[in-house]
Amino acid sequence: MKVRFTGLEGHEQSVRQGAGVLRQGQVYVVLEVYCQSEGPNYFRIEYRRGEIPPLFDSRLFEIVDSEIHPSWTISTEWDGSLTIAPAAWHKDGFWDEFMNHSPEAVDVYELDRRILMPEP
Repeated sequence: MKVRFTGLEGHEQSVRQGAGVLRQGQVYVVLEVYCQSEGPNYFRIEYRRGEIPPLFDSRLFEIVDSEIHPSWTISTEWDGSLTIAPAAWHKDGFWDEFMNHSPEAVDVYELDRRILMPEP
């Protein structure tokens, strides 16, 4: 799945949170989709290699390629929220382990990242 960043203009601060690092008009590969049961929806995007890929409000983007990778699965959270991502990323605590630089979590992320974002 690919999305184009449409920019910050016209959005309230809570929607723009953290998106100042993105380039208007740039197309990004979506690594994960997080849909809250009662709140905004988010795309996880790696905007710079080596940085932890944050979640950005989906209202800041337009979808340019809606194909979802076959490795993605859907999980539900206790509150009814949905996560759509590579199956291995659904493990409880995966993102905490990744952000704490657990070698196993980093390896899992890198493997799925290469599938979703193959190097040219």
